Amino acid sequence: MNGYTKFPEKKMYIILIAVALIIAFSSIEVLMRVKDANLFEAWQEAVMNSGNFEEGFMPGMDEYVGVEMFKYIFKISIPMGFGLLTFLTYKKLRLNRLFVFIWSVLLLGGLAYTFFELNFASVFYYLIIAGYLVLIVTVLSLSNEMDNTKKI
Repeated sequence: MNGYTKFPEKKMYIILIAVALIIAFSSIEVLMRVKDANLFEAWQEAVMNSGNFEEGFMPGMDEYVGVEMFKYIFKISIPMGFGLLTFLTYKKLRLNRLFVFIWSVLLLGGLAYTFFELNFASVFYYLIIAGYLVLIVTVLSLSNEMDNTKKI
């Protein structure tokens, strides 16, 4: 009656696989972006046109890689934290409604961050969004799982 439920093993594996795919697709995408000279030149031109740097300073590849790595770490932090906490919840803790609510909100935020990149030319963009949708549906189905175990 206290609202705590054992984490279902099948859902844990679905979540961990989706998290692994999101991280893998994000990694491949950032590798492709950093390696492409045309994207670097477009970024360099956009930065110079923004007026954030002095006239004589030309941002180089180091700055570009740094920016891309920062975006990458920020992008995978939510799935990585979710995967780690899901595994910990399965092994040691119990599932409750607060877990479902907090991670639903965080995953929606991660989905929105990915969606508003508007990188329609990349197939990884769509795969990452699909991974987030799988995670959100799975987390929301945990709420139904908790209701079903209380009735038994």
